[in-house]
Amino acid sequence: MYAVIDTETTGLSPGHRHRVIEIAVVLLDAQGRFEQEWVTLLNPQRDLGPQHIHGILTADVLAAPQFEDVAAQLGELLAGRMVVGHNVEFDLGFLRAEFARLGVIVPLITERSMCTMALAGYLYPGAKRTLGACCSAAGIPIEGWHSALADTRATAQLFSHYLRAFPSPPPWQWAYEEIRGLPWPALPGAHGVPTVRPVHASGRHGWMSRLVDQLPRVPDPPQADSYLAVLDMILADREINQAEADQLVHVATDLGLTRSQVDELHQVYVADLADALWSGGSITPEERHDLDRVAAMLGQRPTDVDDALLRASNGRYVVPARPGARGFPVGSSLVFTGDMVEPREVWWDRAVAAGFVPHEAVRPDTTFVVAADVDSLSLKARTARSLGIPIIAVEDFTRLLPNPNHQKTS
Repeated sequence: MYAVIDTETTGLSPGHRHRVIEIAVVLLDAQGRFEQEWVTLLNPQRDLGPQHIHGILTADVLAAPQFEDVAAQLGELLAGRMVVGHNVEFDLGFLRAEFARLGVIVPLITERSMCTMALAGYLYPGAKRTLGACCSAAGIPIEGWHSALADTRATAQLFSHYLRAFPSPPPWQWAYEEIRGLPWPALPGAHGVPTVRPVHASGRHGWMSRLVDQLPRVPDPPQADSYLAVLDMILADREINQAEADQLVHVATDLGLTRSQVDELHQVYVADLADALWSGGSITPEERHDLDRVAAMLGQRPTDVDDALLRASNGRYVVPARPGARGFPVGSSLVFTGDMVEPREVWWDRAVAAGFVPHEAVRPDTTFVVAADVDSLSLKARTARSLGIPIIAVEDFTRLLPNPNHQKTS
């Protein structure tokens, strides 16, 4: 009756030409009992994207089938079954795009599928969002983090656990009856040979991932948790790079979120991270640095992080002395970009007087960039983003100066 799925992908959005590189399916009967499982790596004919998350190497997929080689096998597994996934909308979007590349439209309908992330919130209003957190609450272990098969097995067990809370037949039986009767098109690839992920290829599961597991659900707008679940995924290894930040724009657009809604979600996300980080009663300089980097990529300022940590700690958090916040101690190198109200020479002199070392061009050892517009598309700003160098607003740089009410330098 059910087909539980999970995918690993080269990026966050099929609309950004990203591809599926691993897919797993676990079939369950009407009572949630295991029937069979299937998994394969896929050769996407492109770079593999965030390998630090999914742990798949290029060598692993060189001999793997392409999607078209296994499309028929996958169709046989999914046809006539209700699809189940954790944040299932993400996986279904990628699968629909893969089938569309073959020129076919398949009846993979988000509104006729089951999402264990949504079920967790329905059954347990205080439930967290991530698969790891939901499984931990249900006593279900996950082995092989961020492999499609491990996550699919865990999702299948979680769904079976949740299924016991509903009568038989369940309230979504009508949707299953509708799905069961929908025809599937003829598909290629009946004889493709699945390729299993090597044992060595596994993603890392660091402290940021454990922190993300503590984040609460966000019920409004309705697409919030779907968007934030993608953020959870890419932050599992403490990193969010500029390419992923750009892809988040496409994810938000696909979900129908407005710019103001995304900005509000980013504010909530940073505040929730601060709450989770402070739950231990203190934070290390490394944790604060990571939180600042995440906040910067989400358009938040270091002072926003200060405010969030002050709220989380009921005022007990000690805001770092300026300069020195966000890992910018005296002696840090910086670059200015953009037209500011006051002449560049004035800001240059202020930086020197405060103990910073300004440069004309961005280099790999540049500590941070001060921009008239943090969304600047200048060469300096683009170079900084490519190197992972933080970009801060002029207002934030002013707070790093010894005397924020400084006078103009003559």
